[in-house]
Amino acid sequence: MTAEKTSGDSPITPTNGNEKHDAAPIHTHRELLAVKPIEEEAHDGDIHINLSWRSWLVVFITCFAIMAQVFVVVAAGSVIAFIIRDVGDASLAGWIIQGPLLMQSVLSPIVGRLSDVVDRKYLAALPPLVAFAGAVVSAKATSMHMLIGGGILIGTTLSTISIVQAIPSEILPLKYRALANGFAFVGGSLGGIIGGIGAGAVTNVDSGGWRYIFWMQAAFHGATSLGLLLFYWPPKTEYPKMSYKEMVWAIDPIGSITFILSATLMLLGLDWAAGTYKWSDPHVAVPLSIGLALLVVFCVYEWKGRSDGLVAHIFFHRDKNFAFSVFAFAVEGWIFYSAVNSITPQLVLNLGFEDNAWHISLRQLSFSLTNLLFSLVVTWYSTKFKDLKSPLLVTWVFFLVVTICYAAFQPGWDNAQIGFNVLAGIGQSGPLTLLVACVQFTSPHAYLSTATGLAFAARAIGGAFGSATLDAIINGRLAANYGPAVSSAALGAGLPAGSVEALLGALALGKIGDESVSGATAEIWVAAVTESQAQYAAAYRLAWASIIPFVFLATVAVGLLKGVSDLMTEKVEATVEHIAGKDKDGANA
Repeated sequence: MTAEKTSGDSPITPTNGNEKHDAAPIHTHRELLAVKPIEEEAHDGDIHINLSWRSWLVVFITCFAIMAQVFVVVAAGSVIAFIIRDVGDASLAGWIIQGPLLMQSVLSPIVGRLSDVVDRKYLAALPPLVAFAGAVVSAKATSMHMLIGGGILIGTTLSTISIVQAIPSEILPLKYRALANGFAFVGGSLGGIIGGIGAGAVTNVDSGGWRYIFWMQAAFHGATSLGLLLFYWPPKTEYPKMSYKEMVWAIDPIGSITFILSATLMLLGLDWAAGTYKWSDPHVAVPLSIGLALLVVFCVYEWKGRSDGLVAHIFFHRDKNFAFSVFAFAVEGWIFYSAVNSITPQLVLNLGFEDNAWHISLRQLSFSLTNLLFSLVVTWYSTKFKDLKSPLLVTWVFFLVVTICYAAFQPGWDNAQIGFNVLAGIGQSGPLTLLVACVQFTSPHAYLSTATGLAFAARAIGGAFGSATLDAIINGRLAANYGPAVSSAALGAGLPAGSVEALLGALALGKIGDESVSGATAEIWVAAVTESQAQYAAAYRLAWASIIPFVFLATVAVGLLKGVSDLMTEKVEATVEHIAGKDKDGANA
């Protein structure tokens, strides 16, 4: 619901709830004042609408789109160790995950704002075609640079999460907003399961089997675009004419550019710190410092520069739920993309619990299936009792326990690691299901995709920062200790000094017991592997320990959330049903 446009400098007449509003979102400070907050919208036109196949088909298509997007980040990330073995350039491998996430983080709010201002359908349907091309490039990649380039193209479709996650929320009643996001979570969870299992299966075929991951992606992105183009027909809307200048201003160009530069520079610095350069090197220190400075500029500008920018002040009109939810969502991204999705499979491989991608992916089902099952419980509870806070708080406490367990991890904890996966699955069943709903309940409909995009941008930035930071911690610890410790253990067991380099090379490729390593007996291999696992365990403990403070703060933030039960009404913000008496902008007469 949006305000009528004003002209000149005349003051705005406050709305009384009876005026008809243009469908185009506001984009000036004056117009922002006329937008009704979510607590007023929730009871405006609060009538029951019967949902038919039209609504549920659109929900299914958007959930499929979310499934494809989660597949993007899970599949390649879960077998990244095998991609490194085949392509090389381990120091750049973090960008396989960070490239797409960077595109999501910098474009999601902008794409979301554009969809609020102009059109949802084509902004959701066309980016998957770009991702289709990127998937083909990645499948044919002959170098890490080419693979990363394809991933950046794929990342364009991740930016549409601000739209495809908002669509179910606006075509279903507000009382079903947790359900809408629960369906989206199920789609994402299935994408994670398919991504993990599928990636493990195809990677296990041969050294280049991981390429099939990207051919699968191409099919998913093509199907997503086709489904949206054929079946998603949002209500016809008449927008007031806007000049190019007005449209550019509506998407907050100053804030957007500052945000893009800040995120890019910080991530670049963190990625270089993950293994290519030292923290004191100008390649790390300069972009990281400038990026942090620009982040401060962005925050100050959004606070003082304009009220209707990417971080619209109306998000904070009711309470502080927007700030708490976005912060917790960023921490959730940090946890999932780096620790759960990337570090855990590497831990399983390098500590010898499993020795191939297929078995690792099967082992990860202890997380994925638990995650999916408990998300259904969380969705049911929050919808029935109109309570988002309690299940969020419980699940965050579970993950706090998980991070503490991993921070004490030992090489022999094979079966215990499966138990930690189960606890992690319970822990992450709440955040992605309900935090988006919490964010959406802070925003009027005119800013729904913008708010959703900001939430997912925060999650993507958290994931990218987490991936870069944990890579830096792990690679830094291994670079300083792994080689000397393993060499010392092997030499102490009797390995000839001239074979040390060959033994380290064989371990890096997973060729334990390689007969080409001269003088390496079974006892020497046992000593080397034991020390190798001890060094990896120490590095992973350090990485997980670094997450604990953030998880604790996120748990506190969730505990400070205010209830939204009064907003969970029958109101449908943009129904796709054919309702008699529905006016031309899609609102109910």
